[in-house]
Amino acid sequence: MTNNIDEDLLADQGNQPEKQLEEIIPEGETHTISQETKNMEVHHHPDLHHRQKKWKEYFLEFLMIFLAVTLGFIAENLREHITERAKEKQYIAGFIRNVKDDTATLHHVIEFDKHQIKGIDSMLKLLHANMAIDSNRKSFYYIAIEYFYNSSLFKSNDATLQQLKSTGDYRLIEKDHVVDSLTKYDADIHSIYNQGDYYEVYFKDILSRLDELTDMTVFMDTSFIKNGKMTTKPLPLLRDANGKLPTLINKIFDFRIITSSYEENFLKPQLEDSKKLISFLKEEYDIKD
Repeated sequence: MTNNIDEDLLADQGNQPEKQLEEIIPEGETHTISQETKNMEVHHHPDLHHRQKKWKEYFLEFLMIFLAVTLGFIAENLREHITERAKEKQYIAGFIRNVKDDTATLHHVIEFDKHQIKGIDSMLKLLHANMAIDSNRKSFYYIAIEYFYNSSLFKSNDATLQQLKSTGDYRLIEKDHVVDSLTKYDADIHSIYNQGDYYEVYFKDILSRLDELTDMTVFMDTSFIKNGKMTTKPLPLLRDANGKLPTLINKIFDFRIITSSYEENFLKPQLEDSKKLISFLKEEYDIKD
């Protein structure tokens, strides 16, 4: 009797955990817990001890960084070089336009000087004539107003050269022989200016002496000048002709030398040099009209 009771009690106690588990875990969730348990079993802890890189890997990383920096530097230099060469070509194109303007001005001044030299020669011949004769005075007045009350000096269009100087962009002109050509052109222009200063001094001096000798208001008086022509009315006598005329003759003679030199030794050579320089720069920079 006792033994049967003990056996039944042990049987009940052996079955009790399963019963309690079934009471605790709802039906249908046992599979989920079992799967999570398996997952936990296969999960590995991270390896806290990384593999040390070899020196080749460090070298390759350095090489890649170096190449990236170097290529970036080269690309930037190339971009800057292309920009500067384009700007250089723009400057040269602008300079060529300026020189073309100069050639037109040179043509004009040369033609004016030729015309003026003819007038000077006519005046030099006339100044030895008797100015008491009205026809000689009329010729004198006509030559004076026609050839000595106008002047023409060369002035260069140096806008590009001045910009190159003021901005420091002369450094953009990469070709040394081009820089030399631009520098020579600038120097030649200033030589022309110096000769032009002599021309202007003598021109003003002669004009002043003519004003002392003549009365140019006759050209506003219709009794002397009518419809652009001189009337038969005698012109006023020259003032102090005997004292002032010889000095005027000498001044006009000097002026003739200066004007001829200005034309022959400065303007004409500069015109030829300008044409050659334009052709040279166009070919050097492949610039078309």
